[in-house]
Amino acid sequence: MATSNATPGGPRGGHGRQSFRGALIQVGLVALLLAGAVAYLVHQGSVRREVNTRLKAARALSVRDNPADLRQALVELDALFLLDDQVRDAQALAADVNTRLWLEHQQPEAQARAREHQARAEALDSRSGERYGTHARLLLAEGKTDQAAKYLEELQAQGAKNPKLALAEAQVLLARGRLAEARQAFARASEAAWREPRYAQAQGEALLDEGLTAQAAEAFKKATVAAPGHLRARLSLALARLYQGTGQEEARKTVADVLAREAELSPPLKARALSVRAALALAEDRPDKALAAAGEALAAFPDEYQALFLRARALARRGDAGAREAFLAAVERRRTAPLLYLEGARVLREASDGEGALMLLEAYATVFRDVRVPAGEGQEVGALERDERYWLARGEVMETLSRGDAALEAYDRALAVKGVGRARAQYAKAALLLSRGDEASARPLLAELTPENGTGSLPEAYEAMGRLLFSQGEFAQGCQHYYVGLGRAHQQGESPEVLQRKAADVEKRLKDSGQTAMARSWKSETDALLRQVGGL
Repeated sequence: MATSNATPGGPRGGHGRQSFRGALIQVGLVALLLAGAVAYLVHQGSVRREVNTRLKAARALSVRDNPADLRQALVELDALFLLDDQVRDAQALAADVNTRLWLEHQQPEAQARAREHQARAEALDSRSGERYGTHARLLLAEGKTDQAAKYLEELQAQGAKNPKLALAEAQVLLARGRLAEARQAFARASEAAWREPRYAQAQGEALLDEGLTAQAAEAFKKATVAAPGHLRARLSLALARLYQGTGQEEARKTVADVLAREAELSPPLKARALSVRAALALAEDRPDKALAAAGEALAAFPDEYQALFLRARALARRGDAGAREAFLAAVERRRTAPLLYLEGARVLREASDGEGALMLLEAYATVFRDVRVPAGEGQEVGALERDERYWLARGEVMETLSRGDAALEAYDRALAVKGVGRARAQYAKAALLLSRGDEASARPLLAELTPENGTGSLPEAYEAMGRLLFSQGEFAQGCQHYYVGLGRAHQQGESPEVLQRKAADVEKRLKDSGQTAMARSWKSETDALLRQVGGL
């Protein structure tokens, strides 16, 4: 029998050992792959967490809205992009922050970065509010107002709705001179994003431009509640209150605090702080100091229109003939700000420069003449037709220029609006009629404004009615109207010294008219009133 040369555990045993080693190797490779996958997933999770953390930090900093905060937000975003530059909403946020640094804080180096990040955000198809809002702002910055409006209309037709779009819409409407609609859009943005100060700040700025100082102060206050350290809101609140005739000490402290942080200030912020200082100097009747502060503001940022406006007011206060040109320069810089035109016209009129005042009003009419505004039921009318403040200011200027018929026509145009200023326009017309000796036409106008129950709002209307009644021998009724006028004037903040002069003037009129007994009664009654208000 043939013998086998196979040995136990020979070739088959060797194959088994090889198979075992191969299996071990395969298990090892799988383990390595699994370990690598786990490490990759852990790493990716760590990256994602860091990306989310940095994006959240950047958003929080951007909400605070000061230049230093915005720059720090970009630091966070740059670190994020080193980890992952494909985060589309981060690219949109970077575009938004750079746009704000460029347009609001005059950092020119931010312009190119804003456009670069915006292009990336659009390429990555970001759906964030920053992407769409920034696109509209960039169009506006290029002077493409109509394109920006069309872009926003298309988004609205698709149902897009967020505070950034509302803010962009407000800015488009403002550029078009549609101020009432812009005011509503600013309000929508501010209400929707009440935790973010930039929206209330923008709303307040627009209200201040319109001369609505009380409403502007409320908006700025809302911004400071949302972010107590918001520098522009603090400064603008101080300015609005100074325009209201209050807040001098607060303004002084605010300016000192902000200017002490110069390293944190952009040129517009420094200029606004110096503008507040100029307004404070004017409130203290120091026009030379106001001129100096306004000059410093314009050196910091030549486009600070409030500084131009305050400079013009200071020149007028000094009786400088350059006030007219200074006001015209201010309105050229901020063409859709009624405050600059209307208040400028008042200041020039009171400085006996009626022609300069009329030039300002003509410039105002040029800006707003072709603007159309909604009139209900799908209709539109010219903005000037509905602008009672313009017609009232025009009537007052025409009076200064001794153009009485033109003044009456302007007052009638103001009355036709039937707006909140109707009473003032009606009083102005009645006072002009009185000055022309037309008491018969003036009396019914004044009677409507001066109900005997004292509910009329204009103290000057009660005084005018008192003069008319005295001239017609109705002294008892005249005294009643004069007395209500004094009370109303006190309620509206008139000083005790002025009230005392008014009371003494009525007493003299009564004596000059032979009403000695009534003069004594008048003095007794008004002395009691003046003691209550601190005038005696």
